[in-house]
Amino acid sequence: MVNTRLLQKASIGMHIAQMLFSVVVMGVMAASMLQDGRASGPARFMFALTWLSLPGHIYLVMTPRFQRTRMLAHPYWVLGINVIYTIFWFAAFIALATYTNKGISNGKNKEKDDKIKDKGGCALFPAGTGETEKACSLNKSGVGLGVFMWFLWLTTLGIASWAAWYFSRNSVSPFEDLSTPSHDITETTKDAFSSNDEYALINKNRHDDYDDDLEGSHVGHYRTQSAASTSYPHSGYSDSAHPGQQVEWANDREPYAGIGGHAPIAPHGDMSMPEGPDDYSYRGAADTSYRGRV
Repeated sequence: MVNTRLLQKASIGMHIAQMLFSVVVMGVMAASMLQDGRASGPARFMFALTWLSLPGHIYLVMTPRFQRTRMLAHPYWVLGINVIYTIFWFAAFIALATYTNKGISNGKNKEKDDKIKDKGGCALFPAGTGETEKACSLNKSGVGLGVFMWFLWLTTLGIASWAAWYFSRNSVSPFEDLSTPSHDITETTKDAFSSNDEYALINKNRHDDYDDDLEGSHVGHYRTQSAASTSYPHSGYSDSAHPGQQVEWANDREPYAGIGGHAPIAPHGDMSMPEGPDDYSYRGAADTSYRGRV
């Protein structure tokens, strides 16, 4: 799998290198144009290209680095800029190399001094173009730097092409896709959501929580019944407040006139709720002896 984070850093690093070498090319071409004679068109074009590349370098280096400008680094736009500058730099060094070689070739035909003909190379350049021999040497240096710049642009073009291809298939930039290996969160969250928790209770399964909830509801239900079994002062009930004895709430009351004919849950009439806590103190066992009752 491709490490997109490393690939993005490599692309930004190459664009920074392009920017630095553009300054070097600018100085070489400026020195060539300052030589005696009329400056050639290819030399001026390469000099201008170093300035024209500056906006592209700023865009390609700065937009992916910040969150607010990252949306401007669209894969198709990045690919288009890389294509344009790759073509321009290829044309620049080809034009300068062609001009320099043609000047040497023309100088060989025009030069009448045999000693200069024997030297060959840039010694014949003044006769063919009217420029100095040093201008020829600077042009050759510019051609070499132009080739290196073109290879750098060719490499970043390959990265941009892959990013555009990825975007066309997934509708998201590979440098922002969280599913890529460099953004893989599976390993970091595996332990957090793992069922193998060393702090979990032993022999506890997924139904235990549900059973605990049911137990809690039953306990609350029993608590309510126990509380309901307590006798209160100033009430119409004389039943014992023993928790194990059932209290007949519906005795000696009129039936409820609502749906189903059930008695209301809450007592009414002259009954009042206790102000103190429930009394669950032991009051002796209930009398269950047989006394001749039928």
